Amino acid sequence: MKKPIKICQNPDCGDDIPDYKSSKKKYCNDYCRNHHGYLRRLENNKEFDIQKKGLVNNYRILKMYVDAGILKEDLDKLLKFGFNPKYLPQKNIDKRFSPNMPYYVIKDIAFCLDPKTNHVLIYSVEK
Repeated sequence: MKKPIKICQNPDCGDDIPDYKSSKKKYCNDYCRNHHGYLRRLENNKEFDIQKKGLVNNYRILKMYVDAGILKEDLDKLLKFGFNPKYLPQKNIDKRFSPNMPYYVIKDIAFCLDPKTNHVLIYSVEK
């Protein structure tokens, strides 16, 4: 009796699986198995990767301002550079740090968004 032809389940491959010994074999080789797992994990972690890239971009922009010594900037100007308020870390509230305004911390930079004046106040946090 002839074995049925199996097809590799890696979406990028789709080749026939020659001479398989087990009916459970799904991939033609280890590369296809690993690559399919990588693609699946990439899809599962997509939201986290997008959030992380947004935070890194916001940090890069704020770090540029801190290095230049600019600690107060208009939000519209930051938006032109690519700052995205959609990707903010967890909100913190401390009356000593910024009264009546929540602040955010990314690595060594703390900042708060002032809704009244539409400014971003940037602080460098020393560790």
